[in-house]
Amino acid sequence: MNTKNNKIAAIPAEVPQQVAAHNAGDISLHASKLSLALEGKNILRNISFSLPAQGINILIGPSGAGKSTLLRCLNLLHTDWCGELRIMGHHARCWPEGEDGLRRTIGLIAQKPTLFPCSIQQNIVFGLSRTERNHMPENRIEKVLKQAALWDEVKNRLHDQAATLSVGQQQRLCIARALMLSPKMLLLDEPTASLDPRSRQFIEASLLELAQNMPVLCVTHDIEQAKRLGGQIIFMCEGRLIESGDSKSFFKHPNRIESREFLQWSVCDCS
Repeated sequence: MNTKNNKIAAIPAEVPQQVAAHNAGDISLHASKLSLALEGKNILRNISFSLPAQGINILIGPSGAGKSTLLRCLNLLHTDWCGELRIMGHHARCWPEGEDGLRRTIGLIAQKPTLFPCSIQQNIVFGLSRTERNHMPENRIEKVLKQAALWDEVKNRLHDQAATLSVGQQQRLCIARALMLSPKMLLLDEPTASLDPRSRQFIEASLLELAQNMPVLCVTHDIEQAKRLGGQIIFMCEGRLIESGDSKSFFKHPNRIESREFLQWSVCDCS
């Protein structure tokens, strides 16, 4: 990690990692010594942390820290990791309904909206089986669109092509589609990175509301956004978890020099 003229010493291979303290019954996800190597390169190195049963959790760090890769491991899109991952008390690799069932339980929303070439309504129900669609409550679509702060903007155009929506609306549509599967947890990778301030405000408000009933883990490079959302902060660098803790404490009095340097200069060199 560099300052203007000085470089701090490299962190050791094994860094004591802070894990937010919660009662065992309040833990929805617990990762212990999660490591992953891709093409011979260590991407994640002994990552350990927990997510509470509800609330906002913000994952920050420089580009290349392993944040997006970590989300893909939690969703089992990467499966070659070592360590232990428990989700709601179950080993992730032994999820009762298999990998697809786990991905319905843990919604993952990418930075760039992914839409199908069909209507807004068809996009929302895309992940449901025919039986689920036939037995879906009449107000289900309205409910998830309201949760995604999109209902008022699309309620009279549900049969329009989803591609006619703005990028910000498309991102909220992806959130609504994930909610349609009744997930128990949401993972979001830079959900507002390329959005205008108004769209960003809508999504942040939606995430805060959703986090009242489920854990939400959001990757962001926007430190001001991390401060606005609050909750638990998880700081990663070079594939390692450097520090985690309550948002207010982290931003006012970070414990590690790596955290202080990153917050001051927005750069990191912890190899």
